[in-house]
Amino acid sequence: MKLARIGWGVWEVLAVVDPRGRCQVLDFLDQLGPNYAAARRLMLVFLQSRLPEDGPPVSNVQLCKPLGDGLFELRRQPKGQKLRVVFFYDEGRRIVCTNAFCKAETTPRTELALARSLRKHYLMAKLARELIIEEV
Repeated sequence: MKLARIGWGVWEVLAVVDPRGRCQVLDFLDQLGPNYAAARRLMLVFLQSRLPEDGPPVSNVQLCKPLGDGLFELRRQPKGQKLRVVFFYDEGRRIVCTNAFCKAETTPRTELALARSLRKHYLMAKLARELIIEEV
């Protein structure tokens, strides 16, 4: 399984790369329209700079919500734009981002199912020593 290194500091921040070499999290953020410029910028700065140094803001439910099964949701919403990135922890202060999306009232079931599946795939690849980390 390939992973893209988004940020590195006290914490390592990675994102899943699919078999075609695409990173859904980064691609999603790149494809957001001009209405989401502030939200995109805020999320990228958070993923690349703040998260690697400070780790996830788990004590602040407004910024980081537990979803169950070891998954969490990073939340950024300037001016009502609800941008989300799902992630999980791994040992060694590693944060693995699975997917990103714009959110309505509740986390879409499809996004949650995708995150669970990617987490399972990651853990199996880790056990098989098949993790490949690429620099972004």
